[in-house]
Amino acid sequence: MKKILILALALVMGVLAVTAIGGQPARAETEDEVKSETVLRAGAVGSVTVEPDIAYLTAGASVERDKAADAMADVSAILDDVLAAIKDAGIADDDIKTQSVGVEAVYDYSRSTPRMTGYLARNSLAITIRDLDSVGALLDAVIEAGANDVGSLVFDKENKNEAYDEALRLAVARAAEKAGVLLAAAGLEGELVLKSMEEVTYGTYAADTVQAPMPEMKGAGIMVIPGTIEISAGVTAEYSVQR
Repeated sequence: MKKILILALALVMGVLAVTAIGGQPARAETEDEVKSETVLRAGAVGSVTVEPDIAYLTAGASVERDKAADAMADVSAILDDVLAAIKDAGIADDDIKTQSVGVEAVYDYSRSTPRMTGYLARNSLAITIRDLDSVGALLDAVIEAGANDVGSLVFDKENKNEAYDEALRLAVARAAEKAGVLLAAAGLEGELVLKSMEEVTYGTYAADTVQAPMPEMKGAGIMVIPGTIEISAGVTAEYSVQR
């Protein structure tokens, strides 16, 4: 009986020894797998400056009267003249649309109890201008026609695809440069391998946004200089350091 017990104990200990010896490589492999990975993240923006080839203008009128119907009638009459002036300036029908139209009550808040004093009617048009040389003359024309509510004049690039693609290429190249700088600054050595890259959306920024003149500038011969616009693209990149 003792011999059998001793033999069984020896077999169990032998199995444990084999398990321990065989398990060591597995533990070493797991430790290698869970070692922290060195990752660098860099964001960059690329910008391209281009000349605009299109402009957008809002022009309309606002009229205050005692009655809402009178206010709407008068503002509509002004808009008829403004629309005629826009078309006479060579703007196509497809490049003219209603921006906003409405009427609202006007109150006097100077007393303890607000008192309604009348109605304010507004009507405005959104105009697309494809001939930039005609912008100044068009502003003159709509103001001469009676427009007293002229919005900001914005220059833009109608087709931004080519410029945006170039800005995107610049952003990608700059992100790689910044990652290299981060690698050196951190005192690390190795090869940067791109893991992921995400595009960041940016808008188009006008270098010159012109505030349209007020009605008192009627007949002033308005000069407008389109200037340039900036088209930007951004990326966020993640790199793994391979040693």
